[in-house]
Amino acid sequence: MKKLIIVLLPILIIVCACSVKIEKDNKGTDCNKFSKEYDISQDNPFKYAKINDILDIYEDGTGIIYFANSDDEVSIKFTGIIYKTFNDNDIETIYYYNPITIMNNNTKYYQKVLEYSNIYEQNDNLIIPSIYFVKDGKIISYYHLDDECKIDCLLKKNNQSKIKKDIKLLIDTYQSA
Repeated sequence: MKKLIIVLLPILIIVCACSVKIEKDNKGTDCNKFSKEYDISQDNPFKYAKINDILDIYEDGTGIIYFANSDDEVSIKFTGIIYKTFNDNDIETIYYYNPITIMNNNTKYYQKVLEYSNIYEQNDNLIIPSIYFVKDGKIISYYHLDDECKIDCLLKKNNQSKIKKDIKLLIDTYQSA
């Protein structure tokens, strides 16, 4: 019995160490990929999520969901404005999902996202970019740009400061909920 434990213990330690390294590498890979896609620092909290991950958070999970499109200059600029605010407030993970494909195909997943996301406002489409703060399956708060706020709006320093303050307030609300 002692010999079996002596043999199995090192194997168990190696397997555990490898699984921790794999998880760490995936986080690094997401950060690197996101930084290239959105032209921000690699020190960012964004994690690529699958649609089922997003729906799980909406149904009974907890997390910050970020919908954006890396082919859209407003999403790119907005991401550049907000990511540091999340880092400065010790937000470790933001679940990122680009919904363009499911939006364009009007899939059942998109209909489900609309059902969850449009609790506060009745919109025909998901507004991109947008952020949803969810605790235990309940939307605590959300943020999206006004329809009028396009790239020119985001370039103005006073608008950037207001967005950062708004996001900070929403983070505080989320963390205290």
